[in-house]
Amino acid sequence: MIKFDNKLELRYYFSDKSNYMDAMIKHRSEKEVLSLVRTLADMLDIKMTVYCESFAQQEGFREIWSVAGENSRLISVLLNLFMQVWARPSLLVGGQPAQDRSAADEEKMQREIALVRTNLRKKSPGITVTRELVELLSASPRVCKCKSNFYEAVRGYPKVTKFTLRELNENNRSRSGSLEVKCEQFDYYILRSDELPSVKDNKATIEIISPVLKDARYRWKGIYNKGGETIDFYMCDEDFKKDMFDEKIVFKSGMCIDCVLEIQRKMSELGEVVNISYTVETVIRTRFDKMEIVTPQGKRHLRKLEAEKKQLTLDLFG
Repeated sequence: MIKFDNKLELRYYFSDKSNYMDAMIKHRSEKEVLSLVRTLADMLDIKMTVYCESFAQQEGFREIWSVAGENSRLISVLLNLFMQVWARPSLLVGGQPAQDRSAADEEKMQREIALVRTNLRKKSPGITVTRELVELLSASPRVCKCKSNFYEAVRGYPKVTKFTLRELNENNRSRSGSLEVKCEQFDYYILRSDELPSVKDNKATIEIISPVLKDARYRWKGIYNKGGETIDFYMCDEDFKKDMFDEKIVFKSGMCIDCVLEIQRKMSELGEVVNISYTVETVIRTRFDKMEIVTPQGKRHLRKLEAEKKQLTLDLFG
């Protein structure tokens, strides 16, 4: 028989004294909890399995999941991280994101995760999860989507007044304090839209497969240097299009452009980031074989970047 040293308690509090709950809502919402626990375990390279456990039901609805793994201490770190991330709101009053997220934040989060993973592997004493890691994880699209799906499902069940999380030991006694989210706070977790802020690749390279010169409604096709994927994109550099139309720039197979590329993104139902639209704002240079030609608008763009770089240096040392 498996001995469970680590358990996760989920508890729903109701506006009446019943202890039953709509099964569809319960399973739809708890799928998100399990999904995020699994995601964090994979990030930290922790092997674990979650089991359901039977117990005497109390007022409200109480769910206990027993978590088995190779090391009780590692599981405890995992559950502690999960609880902090899960209880942290995704939105501020008014629906704005609690934290603006950038590519640098993603890189920082991966470094923090790698550090925790290394410490866990070395079995370093006193492993703690930093506040910064909790904030970075809480703002990641995958985590935000899981929480949004959960609280949106629970909000649709009016008799739920609050939801709590606790880590329990093998005797079902609390290892730490309870984290609770009241029903009036659910909106701070539910995303208003699946759309994400667009990102710009200022050093994009696209090999043009087929240009479209006459009708701006149609998209061009090319091979994007990031991953070598074939993309459909809008060409919004009117000067470049005019030069190609006037044959000042001649299209040839294998022709590449270095450009500023704006990428529109959204979240899938699973919380994965999906690119939905590409737009070339400025063509900096054209390249074919070993020949490179910087466009006039490209020269203006490069001068602007150089001026901004100098201004930043003056601000830092002035």
